[in-house]
Amino acid sequence: MEEVKYFCNVDEKTLHITIHKGGYSGTVIATAVQNREKGGVTKIKMADEALHMKHNHSLFESDKTFFETHGKKVHWTGESTLTDDQTHITLATYKPKGWETNDRKLGTLVVTPQGAEYVDAIVSSALVQQERTDEWEYEV
Repeated sequence: MEEVKYFCNVDEKTLHITIHKGGYSGTVIATAVQNREKGGVTKIKMADEALHMKHNHSLFESDKTFFETHGKKVHWTGESTLTDDQTHITLATYKPKGWETNDRKLGTLVVTPQGAEYVDAIVSSALVQQERTDEWEYEV
């Protein structure tokens, strides 16, 4: 069995998200209250910074979520690619699992060497983005 690198706990009633480094009992590295509006901002509180994820929803192009980490402006295209706004270099890619499994793994996040120094912010933003996407997919 693979070692758990990050763990995300979501309280569905309060929309509070807690992100741990390691498993459930690991150090809390970030917290957020999910914004489920089509647009809007979700604020992720981390030890060394706050990420303000601006969600843009479009009918005619890919949804994008913008934020800044350590002075670098970046954006997620959908939930799949995190790109540096200035250099257009990919910092991370995410591929969700297409089916339910018993290992509770949501998908695979690959952080590129260019994104390595921002890994906690990248993981935190990816987990918040995934939770947001899941809510849209299961909304009835």
